[in-house]
Amino acid sequence: MTRVTSDRLPNHMNRVLLNHNMKGCFNLGAVSTISACRAVALRFGQRRRHYTITSALSATSSALQSKDDVQPGKQINDKISSEKNKVISKQMQQQQQQHSPYTKPKSQQFQAPFSAFISCLPGLEPLLLKEVEYLHSHWSLNNHNNASNITKEQPHILPGGVKLTVPSLYHIYLLHLYIGTASHIYVRLNDDDFDGLPPLFRARGFPELQRKVKDLIVSQRWDEWLNTLPGGKENSGLNVQVHVTTSKSKLMHTKAIEERVKQTIGEMITNIASDSTESDATSCIRLMVRIDRDVVQLSLDTSLTPLHRRGYRLKPHKAPLREDLGYALLMSGGLMPCWDLRPHSLSVGSPPPTPPSSREKKRVLLFDPFCGSGTISIEGASLQLGLPPGRFHPPPLGGTTFCNPPLWEEIKSKALSASSAKQHESISVAAGDIDAKAIDAAKANAERAGVDKCIDFAKGSFVFHPLINYQSKQQKSKEFDASQPILLVANPPYGKRLSSDEETKNNSIYKRLANVLSSSSRSIDCAIIGTDLRIMRESGMPLDVAFSTKHGGMNVVAMAGGLRKSKGL
Repeated sequence: MTRVTSDRLPNHMNRVLLNHNMKGCFNLGAVSTISACRAVALRFGQRRRHYTITSALSATSSALQSKDDVQPGKQINDKISSEKNKVISKQMQQQQQQHSPYTKPKSQQFQAPFSAFISCLPGLEPLLLKEVEYLHSHWSLNNHNNASNITKEQPHILPGGVKLTVPSLYHIYLLHLYIGTASHIYVRLNDDDFDGLPPLFRARGFPELQRKVKDLIVSQRWDEWLNTLPGGKENSGLNVQVHVTTSKSKLMHTKAIEERVKQTIGEMITNIASDSTESDATSCIRLMVRIDRDVVQLSLDTSLTPLHRRGYRLKPHKAPLREDLGYALLMSGGLMPCWDLRPHSLSVGSPPPTPPSSREKKRVLLFDPFCGSGTISIEGASLQLGLPPGRFHPPPLGGTTFCNPPLWEEIKSKALSASSAKQHESISVAAGDIDAKAIDAAKANAERAGVDKCIDFAKGSFVFHPLINYQSKQQKSKEFDASQPILLVANPPYGKRLSSDEETKNNSIYKRLANVLSSSSRSIDCAIIGTDLRIMRESGMPLDVAFSTKHGGMNVVAMAGGLRKSKGL
């Protein structure tokens, strides 16, 4: 074991040892050396974070344990110093490359094209991308004049959603109307990857944050699109809501960040309502402030109400399924959206777009055996009838000059006129539940959604439903077409509200459902959601995992597949 005195250590290590009463002679062994060096590095790193001392100390221990550990102390000091300088210089170069000096953004009007981010539940990003790509393909076909803006950035997945370039305000309205798996649509106010927007900025303190937010407000002329409503009408009172998220940043107090941002906006915009007059405000906007590793990005939420709240479910039953989750479950089962976008012809002289042949709408019999509030059956009926999910939403971008209610009503009327021809088609959805109150709630919600005439609601167990059990003596209110394929989409009961006895009974639901489907003589596609993947697999249904996400604070998983019957059956 080598005995080393403090004069053989670097000067910065001597200072650390002196501060912690460790200076003097100590033994360095194969284990004690590394442990002591790590302890010193930890204490030193807490005081001087810009030094990367761990690498230097590791080099010290390795040098002392080598064959040349009897080298003079000066050579060891030089070797450690050179290694430390290399690490520090490399870190400084990386910081200079990643973060350029701050410069005030140039004055430029906030206008189309827009950089947008569409958020969704975690795990639904691939399904959301399919929807966006379907609409984006029609934009590319239908807007030759704006082709450069559209193809510059193709829609792509980011954690939590899809990012894309939106060529005009009309296209933002189309996204609000037709996207079914989205939660929010954000328009970026600053972005490094978009030429028409100011870059992201860093903020390590509240004064720096307020100063740079002021620069952003001035450069984009927020007063022009916040003080004036469409038609030149003055926006007398505007309420600003700020939602803040932080991650690995100096600024961590979200409430304090929210207060500073609202204070800064109030100083720059004259018509912002104060906290005491928020109830008297005539309009409202919602800003998203995201701080990640001290880098700040601001976004404008185009809708105060989350997009998954369709507006028809005013009478929910116990633990209802989110509308966007039911929509995603239908897509996983094979019922893909195929909208008639021909009325939305935006370019003069360009032919109207036609849906791709691979997305031709096929009539299927949708069966929801546990309808509850009727979310799955209503969403499925709306899909098959061509009714867009956002038909009950208010105009987007309320509180700004970009809000255009007449344009929103025009777009909705075109979409509804394209789907009116399908209103009188034969029944396509069957729903059932053993709870009479659930049936009543589902019927009321379906009536508000305008799809009550094409949904057959029946009280009773799915085992005896005539759609999958032809020998059933249950009275049928409507006739079903036996030639159409069946798509079963189910949300069986689950959750903490179930007692232990009900939970045991719930576990057998999957097996009973598998037995009924296997005994049916028809080919049936299935999409089922639940919390216990093991129980779902043990049921015997040949299903694969479609997606997993969170719902009601619980982890849920959706499984989809098909039960195909041979022609002889």
